[in-house]
Amino acid sequence: MAAAYLAGPSPLTAALLLAGMALAAWNFQRPGERRQWASLALTLIVWQAGGMGWITAVLGPELAGAERLAATVLLFLLLWTLSLGSLLGLAWALHRLLSGRRARMLALPLAWWAWMVIRDHCWWGGGYGSLSLPLLTLPGLGIWLPLLGTALFEAALWAVLLALTQPRPAGLATSRRRLASAMLLVLALSCPSPWTWTAPAGEGLSIAAVATPPVVVGPSEWTLQARDDALAAIHRTLQRAPAGSLVVTPEVFLPEPPPRTDEGVWGDLLAALAARQQHLLLGTAMPHPDAATPALMNVAMLLTPQPDGEAAASVYAKQRLAPVGEELPWPALLTPVSDRWLNHARRVRRSAGPPALAEPLVAGGTTLGVLLCHEVAFGDTPAATADSLVHLASDHWSDDARSARQALGLARLRALESGKWLLSVSEGQAAQLVDPQGHARPARDVDTLPARQGLTPFIRWRGLQPVAPVALLAALLLGGRRQPTAPLSSLAGAKP
Repeated sequence: MAAAYLAGPSPLTAALLLAGMALAAWNFQRPGERRQWASLALTLIVWQAGGMGWITAVLGPELAGAERLAATVLLFLLLWTLSLGSLLGLAWALHRLLSGRRARMLALPLAWWAWMVIRDHCWWGGGYGSLSLPLLTLPGLGIWLPLLGTALFEAALWAVLLALTQPRPAGLATSRRRLASAMLLVLALSCPSPWTWTAPAGEGLSIAAVATPPVVVGPSEWTLQARDDALAAIHRTLQRAPAGSLVVTPEVFLPEPPPRTDEGVWGDLLAALAARQQHLLLGTAMPHPDAATPALMNVAMLLTPQPDGEAAASVYAKQRLAPVGEELPWPALLTPVSDRWLNHARRVRRSAGPPALAEPLVAGGTTLGVLLCHEVAFGDTPAATADSLVHLASDHWSDDARSARQALGLARLRALESGKWLLSVSEGQAAQLVDPQGHARPARDVDTLPARQGLTPFIRWRGLQPVAPVALLAALLLGGRRQPTAPLSSLAGAKP
């Protein structure tokens, strides 16, 4: 399972992941309760090590030898305690609570479903290390993710594998049933979706992504010259993009608020927008409007030309901040660790934007759902209701290619769940265009971002996700209590 993450999505890694999950499901049902839980814990630890190994990029570069090893171990222990520890505790509690073998078989899938939903409402997000990421090459995800969402799909996959590996009496009939069930599973994951939940809406937008230098300049190295170079790169993109198109930059392409006066390079940029009637989606920072003390928030600012020659600005503000990089969760507990071991050069203090600035933006009659960097790990953002999705990312904090690959995988999951096209623009990486089936390709210098209207079942009903696992658990408990018992008269004559 760890190899599935280290190698990236492919048919081979999908097969490796499914084989690892099947082996874990089989071990979980073998006699011996301690063996069951020890095997499951080991499997999940190895799985998360493969899926989250890149997180060590947050460690300070000056750490070496035993201190770096100790910091790495502590970081993984923290992650495992927060995520896998809570999952194992939830599964163990459900296993004790439910009665009957079939009900207990649902303990792990039900715990997985609830755990993934909880993660999506916590600061670390539900996407990193997701089981769905290595399965992205399977066409069947185009059926199940728009219908169920990532959390319920993965829980259902655990339930199917537990049923397939359930201990049964040996025999030809049993083998045939297992083989037929396994073939049905392969068919369900291999067949592309014969229908779509969303429909084309207009011609879409002509788009151009701003090319970024291979060496990314983070906020800590920001200078006046770097600002002028960034504005000049935007200006060059405006010149090669056709009139009426949308030009998109990565997140925090300008790590400080734009200049207040229409002079110099910034004035030339606004004049070019007005002359060519182009739209600019700019990743930048702005002062928080409601903060008691001065604070910046990361935003996507959409500049739209007006008939009077001015540029109207609308803003989407980042709602989910990157842990450690932009905010430190639980500062009373983690500040000593952060001060000693984490890379401060790649950290920048930010505040989450107000909910009023979380709605999709409108460019050229198309609504754009914006995701800023870490937000792509969450499936509950308002972006999925828009006609198209735009993901602005920043890679200055990590030199590990696995982090960028996993971010693109998460963007593909969001496109699948919503049934919408997605444009991902990131620093130091080629811009990617993702279709509603989750297929990604490098965006051309000038490309088209199609628009689609309608909602998939998952997006339409995702508001029920927090209560659905609880309702299912209540139904299982109620069903177990109502099991009929044999009347006393039926015991007459029975052997003691």
